Amino acid sequence: MAGDEPPARVMATLEPVFSPRAVAVLGVSRNPAKLGHRLLQNLKESGFLGTVYPVNPSGEAILGFASVSSIEALPEGIDLALVSLPAAAVPGAIRALAGRRARVAVVLSSGFGEVDAAGRDTQASLLETAKAAGLRLVGPNCMGVYSAPVRLNGTYFWDLPRIGGGIGVVSQSGAYGGLIIRYLGARGLGVSRFLSIGNQADVDIAEVIDYLADDPHTTLIACFVEALRDGRRFVDVAMRATARKPVVVLKGGRSAAGRRAAGSHTGSLAGTYDMYRPACGRAGVVLAEETEEFFDAIETLVTVGARRPSAPSVAIVTVSGGPSVIAADCAERSGLAVPGLDDRVQAVLRGLLPPFAAVGNPVDLTPQVEWEKIAPAVRCVLDQPEIAGAIAVNVGLDIPEFADGVVAAAQATGKPVVAFTADTPEITGRFKTAGVPVMPTPERAVRAWRALWSARAAATCPAAGPPRRLPPDVARALETHRGPLPYAQARRALEAYGVRFCRETTVPGPDETVAAAERIGYPVVVKASVDDVLHKTEAGAVRLGLTSAEAVRGAAREMATRTGAREFVVQQHVGPGVEVLIGARRDAVFGPVVAVGTGGIMAEVIGDVSFRLAPVDADEACAMLREGARERLLAGPRGLPACDVGPLAEMIVAVSDLMCVEPRVLEVDLNPVIAAGATAVAVDALVIVG
Repeated sequence: MAGDEPPARVMATLEPVFSPRAVAVLGVSRNPAKLGHRLLQNLKESGFLGTVYPVNPSGEAILGFASVSSIEALPEGIDLALVSLPAAAVPGAIRALAGRRARVAVVLSSGFGEVDAAGRDTQASLLETAKAAGLRLVGPNCMGVYSAPVRLNGTYFWDLPRIGGGIGVVSQSGAYGGLIIRYLGARGLGVSRFLSIGNQADVDIAEVIDYLADDPHTTLIACFVEALRDGRRFVDVAMRATARKPVVVLKGGRSAAGRRAAGSHTGSLAGTYDMYRPACGRAGVVLAEETEEFFDAIETLVTVGARRPSAPSVAIVTVSGGPSVIAADCAERSGLAVPGLDDRVQAVLRGLLPPFAAVGNPVDLTPQVEWEKIAPAVRCVLDQPEIAGAIAVNVGLDIPEFADGVVAAAQATGKPVVAFTADTPEITGRFKTAGVPVMPTPERAVRAWRALWSARAAATCPAAGPPRRLPPDVARALETHRGPLPYAQARRALEAYGVRFCRETTVPGPDETVAAAERIGYPVVVKASVDDVLHKTEAGAVRLGLTSAEAVRGAAREMATRTGAREFVVQQHVGPGVEVLIGARRDAVFGPVVAVGTGGIMAEVIGDVSFRLAPVDADEACAMLREGARERLLAGPRGLPACDVGPLAEMIVAVSDLMCVEPRVLEVDLNPVIAAGATAVAVDALVIVG
């Protein structure tokens, strides 16, 4: 695969796209209403620095360019061919370009993999022809290429903003790509490179990111993604890119309806959005939730430059109380901390500010603040080690001392600031001159600041542990079985990787359950061992808290009648404790993924689950346990003992290692794992192989 090539090779293969010396345009018409004519006109008006070869059967000059009558009349080895032909004519054109040793063809034509099975077959045939000749394909079903350094507008877009800048754009959607260029231009931000990749038959998003990571003309990479061919490769490439420059992604196709639309748009598997969050988080990519946030993040990262917060903790400094409350609410909803300032710092602020000022964070200087006290007050706040930056909020009090004080403190501490202002032209102007991004609402200012935290350089990927010695029958089952493993084998596979289970015994019939229960000690749990039952509670195959021989025997006999079970598992009754779900599955786009959430019979209803790409290490496992409701539950609410997260983290790492080392394991479900004090044990397990 081209994407497996080293960066130097990627640069070489995409250089003809972004820096061609000669461009052929296929499908050129003398009719100004035709797209082929528009394409040639855009090349002319952009002032392309290379040679242009329109291909038109008449052989007559078009728009001042001498044309050639056929592809066979083109010079050999032409760098870039822009193909704007009816779909039926494209296969012949690709064969002809391959015969002329063209290097790259950008196929703007639609009617291929995004349409139907026949279109997918034709697209596959195009790729086969191109690969055999060493011809790279961009598209099909795309809008072309733009490259400012060589003044190339090989797209269908006209009247593009002519603003210098270093933003490299790769977009699966051509129309959205044009929107990106225009919206950025409206904010005074310029694009260096743009490539619309459509169906990604050959060149894909990851390969373009890899090129732009090394491109000296690109300082930030912006991506509109509908589908990824290889999620792991995307993460690897994005990690390399974010070590050098920010990467901002907007993902289309998040809902079920959106995924259907994405599939019909590009013929690609969109993938579930839940997996994109951990993937982008691991790679240090800023994942925007919506169009507005996407452009705000890009503007903020360009404006602020290389400064990044050291932690996700922010101060809110304001003279406008209400908007600061909104900002604080949004910050905490967005995963940022708004830490309270300690008593010593508050005392200093009280000495600087009016007696009715709020000094805890948010810090409300109040409109009555003495203007010369603003700078030392803001500096006092930003000097605190628990504060990694600030949101400055000002509505209607247009005094330059506010902007000057915030800017001075930010410059002295190196901590980034984003502002929300309204009706303050003087302050807004001073902020912008000093490189402080200004947003039109408190929420947008908070999310823009969060982008700075998200864009920090990615950490090194954790490594999976070594293979473990499995019992021979379990090893054979992992090689040959399809579907859910028998419970006993699932348990032993997980135990081999370090998962701890409660005490239990498997017995061959209902009457034997009593002796097992008495050996374990009451109360006990009895489960029917039925291989094709995935959720025992729903099937009536489990009874909890049984405290007598009569209860155990009766429950086992009833379950035998209900389920046809011939074997039963008798377990110690574990509890009270916190029920946690630990699971994993093999995602179609991103490979092995680990899930941690609130467990028990209501796990799917509550939906309190976090995901990470496997492998995960102990630190990442602990971070998952701090998310959602888990941190509060594990802290010991309502008289329950607080739980040590260490044993749970070890279990999460064990499941992660199993998924990474055993490629035939498709899914693991430990629900529940019961944590209490310094212990955590699994009381049920599902392992699906295939």
